[in-house]
Amino acid sequence: MEDTCIMRSARPASRFVPHVLTASAIAALLALAACGGGGGGGSSGTSVSTFTSGPITGFGSIVVNGVHYDDSPSRVEDEDASGRDRSELKLGMVVEIDAGNLSTASGKTTATADRIGFSSLVRGPIASVNVGANQLVVLGQTVTVTPTTVYEDGLTSGISSSQLTTGAIVKVYGVLDSTSGSLTATRIELEDAGSFYRLRGLVGNYDSTARTITIGTAVIDVSGVTVPTSVVNGSLVRIKMSTTLNGLGQYVATQVRAGRGNPENIGYSEIEGTVTAYTSNAAFSVDGIPVNATSATFEDAGSLALGARVEVKGSIVSGQFVATKVEVKTESEQESEGFELEGRITSVDTTAQTFVLRGVTISYAGSVTYERGNVAQLIATAKVDVHGELASDGTTINATSIKFED
Repeated sequence: MEDTCIMRSARPASRFVPHVLTASAIAALLALAACGGGGGGGSSGTSVSTFTSGPITGFGSIVVNGVHYDDSPSRVEDEDASGRDRSELKLGMVVEIDAGNLSTASGKTTATADRIGFSSLVRGPIASVNVGANQLVVLGQTVTVTPTTVYEDGLTSGISSSQLTTGAIVKVYGVLDSTSGSLTATRIELEDAGSFYRLRGLVGNYDSTARTITIGTAVIDVSGVTVPTSVVNGSLVRIKMSTTLNGLGQYVATQVRAGRGNPENIGYSEIEGTVTAYTSNAAFSVDGIPVNATSATFEDAGSLALGARVEVKGSIVSGQFVATKVEVKTESEQESEGFELEGRITSVDTTAQTFVLRGVTISYAGSVTYERGNVAQLIATAKVDVHGELASDGTTINATSIKFED
């Protein structure tokens, strides 16, 4: 299946769907073929045969769902399909990747990425912070942080940071809990005020008479924009809005887009999201995409239920995801999987016992296993492969193993 290559026609102008719509993003891949240009260094010209979506857990190449994607020839896009530079990709960002065939050598699975798209779930002002509950409220959405939530540099106290206060503008990447509508953050960044907010989520109520959409506790005035006919209660939407409320205290939409397409066929796919409908372990949906798991193997099948976070591998056939493997993902499993970074060390602080790699601060102060070298060889320009876990500050990686590369 991984060797199946499905050629497609030209890519649509905008097809990126964020992690909340992880499975539905597959629909946009259907017209994809190689294309040129773009901020990340253009397009590889690779025929796209695989697709994956999930948070970035490593660099050297881009690591998503355990696969190492060569990003050097790829086009990087934001949610508006605008070309961006690949240096803007950060740990914890949720991305979708169109790539060529997978190959495995020396225990590492790799592919060449043709396109890497990234998008946040919400961009807007913090309404409240509850440190004890590990939650923020942003644009009427409850955002839960976990031990694997990555924070941008400067937010070294995590949710306790003095910069995460009421009124501060943040961008949140993460996963939607479809049963509660709350968001679990994989990355949080501070933002300048800007001229717009963004929100991606489930429609709680669409009042076509009053021309309002409710997502979480946010009420959004959509009277000045066209609302796609596919937008109904419970559907997934993407909304861009102005920063000024109307006279009723409602946010004002400047754009509303549906978050679900019509998936057809793609040879190999990996999706990570939440179960939005559940009939049995053989028949359920992930972010609105029906999954046929009749012939799939399961890890922790007893935990599969509505709202469960899962990773599914398989292929898209006639609008249905035919699964070969289904894994229920717990927070502890996410934490134990950790992060991986590969490249040349930029700088070393021997006093703090840290070094910088791919813009990330790595601590080697704890128990570290060294391979092909030792701590004395941690110098600037040394090429290393680091595995580690996120520190409590949410920005530093505590190394557990360091391998020196030739």
